[in-house]
Amino acid sequence: MIRNSVLSLASAALITTAATAQNCSDNLYPITLTDAFGVAAPVQIDPQTNESYYQFSSEDVFMAFPTDLPSGTYYVHVTDPIGGADMVLSTNDPMDRFVAITNTNGVITLDLPFSSNTPVTGLGLGGVGESLLLQPFTTNEAEPCRFKAWLGDKWDLTNGPTNPYLIQGGFNNNTNTCAVRSYESFRIGSGNGVDVTGCVFLDSNQNGEQDPGEGGLSGWSVTLVGGNGPLAAVTDGTGCYEFPGVVAGNYTVELGLMSGYTATTPLSYTIEVCACAPVEVASFGVVSSCVPCDGHTIGYWRNCHGLQKVHQYGILATLPALGIVDGQGNRVAPSSLSQFAHWLQGANSVNMAYMLSAQLVAMHCNVVVGFVDPNALIDEPGLGQITIADLIQQAVASLWAHPLTLSGSQFRAEQALLKNALDHANNNSNWVNPCNTGCNTGCNTGGSNQCGGGSHSKPKRRSPYKRRRRC
Repeated sequence: MIRNSVLSLASAALITTAATAQNCSDNLYPITLTDAFGVAAPVQIDPQTNESYYQFSSEDVFMAFPTDLPSGTYYVHVTDPIGGADMVLSTNDPMDRFVAITNTNGVITLDLPFSSNTPVTGLGLGGVGESLLLQPFTTNEAEPCRFKAWLGDKWDLTNGPTNPYLIQGGFNNNTNTCAVRSYESFRIGSGNGVDVTGCVFLDSNQNGEQDPGEGGLSGWSVTLVGGNGPLAAVTDGTGCYEFPGVVAGNYTVELGLMSGYTATTPLSYTIEVCACAPVEVASFGVVSSCVPCDGHTIGYWRNCHGLQKVHQYGILATLPALGIVDGQGNRVAPSSLSQFAHWLQGANSVNMAYMLSAQLVAMHCNVVVGFVDPNALIDEPGLGQITIADLIQQAVASLWAHPLTLSGSQFRAEQALLKNALDHANNNSNWVNPCNTGCNTGCNTGGSNQCGGGSHSKPKRRSPYKRRRRC
């Protein structure tokens, strides 16, 4: 934290020739506008005004200070070009606009003397010392993407921090020297519209932040509200979306929450688009809701308890719609429980469509009786994160299209991938929200479920002298 001491001011007064307002001028200490690495932005010339300005492609605009700038406290802010609306465009806390600069043999370091915040800095010119990030600032709709950055050690706050002329020139009585007042014009983009982008991710640990390993979710609807009307976008395979060419204005970005999910972040964000630089919206985080995910295997559905539920829920009548087949690729519609059990027992991968059919039927039964919610989410290699409903839909479509997939079939690998995903879900080994979170109602209903490490009593051994009751 830097403050001008009485001693330093007295020393300056002794060694400085008395100056007057008449021979003091601006830009005695010219600033340079750079990127975060201390590299000056390209300088362009406006053909209409012959004015020079720094051209930026993003809003990451840094102010780098001259190596001979005296140590002291300065005021830094951003305005429009001046000569039009004359507005202060800086939107940060006014106390953060007071910057303490320490110059140690040409090496600049920065602090905020009247704020508890830490300045956001980049490298100074040539990578030496520090530069100051000028963000956050807004834009003037009448002159979008045109700005002026200011630095000064003499200011008048009588009219408040929104006064664009508060940095004063001329003679500075506090330092007994000419006031430091430096400024540079800069522009960002073209002002013809920018892209608004963002992502939706599965927040597995529910902390509201996208951590390593938390992937994006595809197929989610996002709406941009404002301007000339709502615009809709859908997330791609990486979980990200884009609204191209958005004009300047204030907007909200809203996530359409799918059934079976809970949001871990706000469902809408307010953004300001200056039509200058791309806008990246904070990510939307969601987590699969607490829904049943108690899979039961093929073995369960052909045993006594499973067959009783197949009869109780009238499942046999629903099977033809699944397009299930036998080993020869023939469509199957079991008319009795014994036929159903025999068909399940004979399932094998000689015809991959037969094995896929059996795993599909097991999951179909799980869903019908309520062991598994169709919105339950799995994470399967080769498929990524997908709901049971979508997995079933893909399996049904594949069976209707390819009922016979023997060795050498070009569709066999696709069906094996779907079969494995269903098999793992029926065995409770690929749920995104594992059963031991305590929120899945099917965890203690019995059957084949092991619930990811919960306590389970050992099954009682049957007496060898008692005959097992047949279904």
